Amino acid sequence: MDRKTINRRVVAIGLALLFVAARLEAGSVTVAWDPNPETNIAGYTVYWGTQSGVYTSSRAVTGGATSLTITSLTDGRTYYFVVQAYNNAGLRSDYSLEVSAYIGTNPLSVQAWMQKFGVTDMNADDDRDGVTNQQEYDGQTDPTLPNTWYLTEGSTTIFRERLAILNPGTDPAEITVTFLPESGTPVYRDYSVPAQSRITVDVQTIPGLSGVSHSAMVTSRRGGVVVERTMFWSATGGAPTSGHTGKGVSTPQTRWYFAEGDAGVFDTYLLFANPNSSAATISITYLLDDGRTLSGSYTANATSRVTVYTNDVPGLSGHSFSAVVNASAPVTAERAMYLTASGQLWRVGTAVGGIEAPSSTWYVSEGATGPFFDEYFLIGNPNHSASSVTIRFLKSSGSPIVQTYTVPAQSRMTLYIDDIPGLQDTSVSASVTASLPVVVERAMYWPGNWSTWYEGHASAAVAQAGTKWALAEGEVGGSASFMSYILIANPSGQDANVRVTLLRANGAPPSVSSYTVAANARLTLYQFPLTSGEKFGAVVESTNGIPVVVERSMYWNANGLYWSGGTNETGVRLR
Repeated sequence: MDRKTINRRVVAIGLALLFVAARLEAGSVTVAWDPNPETNIAGYTVYWGTQSGVYTSSRAVTGGATSLTITSLTDGRTYYFVVQAYNNAGLRSDYSLEVSAYIGTNPLSVQAWMQKFGVTDMNADDDRDGVTNQQEYDGQTDPTLPNTWYLTEGSTTIFRERLAILNPGTDPAEITVTFLPESGTPVYRDYSVPAQSRITVDVQTIPGLSGVSHSAMVTSRRGGVVVERTMFWSATGGAPTSGHTGKGVSTPQTRWYFAEGDAGVFDTYLLFANPNSSAATISITYLLDDGRTLSGSYTANATSRVTVYTNDVPGLSGHSFSAVVNASAPVTAERAMYLTASGQLWRVGTAVGGIEAPSSTWYVSEGATGPFFDEYFLIGNPNHSASSVTIRFLKSSGSPIVQTYTVPAQSRMTLYIDDIPGLQDTSVSASVTASLPVVVERAMYWPGNWSTWYEGHASAAVAQAGTKWALAEGEVGGSASFMSYILIANPSGQDANVRVTLLRANGAPPSVSSYTVAANARLTLYQFPLTSGEKFGAVVESTNGIPVVVERSMYWNANGLYWSGGTNETGVRLR
């Protein structure tokens, strides 16, 4: 019998990964996995040890069982687990994906832990990650942050890629990063992130990840983190001239939305990561700028990523579009767009994660118009009726400027913000309301008009304001003269008092500052008390309870060009 008759992927990555954090008693955990689909499977073997890739203990599981409770593990240690299937002929599959768990009892009482994190119901799931607060307590993970983040885009082909991983909590975090190449074997790395600090992972330096396209998962074994991915590249060689940033999403879904896309001037790619043990069918409906719709269908193989080059979709060439994605199994989605400018391939690039659902309310913090920036709003209407969209533009001072538009059914609308009276040369945020749920993105390009652009950034609007936000990425100074901006929008009628905490690398103490964001206005922060060359993350909190919206933009100089590169991403709402 050929070895191929045993399914190589015994265990699905799964929405909650393989490991089920069920502590029956101190030193006990339960490992669970998906059954192998082959018909002649005789059983499974679970292997474990205290070092990644080194398994010193094992136990066979027979009788069709797909879980095992392991006892007498040592508290205070991290254990690593894999599963292997074997058939009636004694042939064995490859190991499954590795998972890990920290073993130890929580030093806090349940009551003290609930008070620390603001938890009121131990049976609830405050961060909506599929793990109850009781399981978070048992596993010593943060109940306010999802335990797994998914990053769909990633490549070290012509790109330099880094992960910014921020621990906004007061407990140390232990994490596993799983990289899933478009082809090849998953690569695992474990990291520790001290409390209230940020670490940087340079992906291209990891063995097995040079010159490959991939997606990634970041899983907290203890504590909690926020994750962003930045990709740098050069259109001319030498120092990186361009870049884009994307943040992790916490939950794969069967439906995603994109407001932006262009198969004419731009090269647009839709990227899908399938974390399941079987292939998923991806169906995409394109909502064109002329009111027509087109569709396409694609396959994402198990535990891998698929890339769709939209410019090759019949009938889509030459059009801007929004998109609705339906998948046969939960996947994650991201879009990357590139523009060839001044004879340089992909001189301009942006990346934006999929939007989870249409909404009747959206907020945008970043925005700037004038002779340097061109700003656009992209609005997709997936409904079968037109939607009336009202936008309140919030400047640094003065009254909001209000505009109303009608977005036809199943179509995409592009708004050039620089042309709106009163917004010709200003920094601006926005509050959007719609009669029917829509999806919204904001894009900015520079310098000048389209004929002179050499970079841009984009981000999806956020559907809800909040009182606490986290940003993982940021850098100041250094040889490329990085400049990072934190943009805070206050769409309410009352001033918001905010505290901004900059979280640094290498155990450096946080830097804390306080500001007031005027009612119906936007605040721009860019002068930070950090050392030149420092990378940092930030936590922004409204101390008087007025909800705000937070984004970050980051720029750098290269090849003698001012702000040759730039990226942008919205914050992660913590509450």
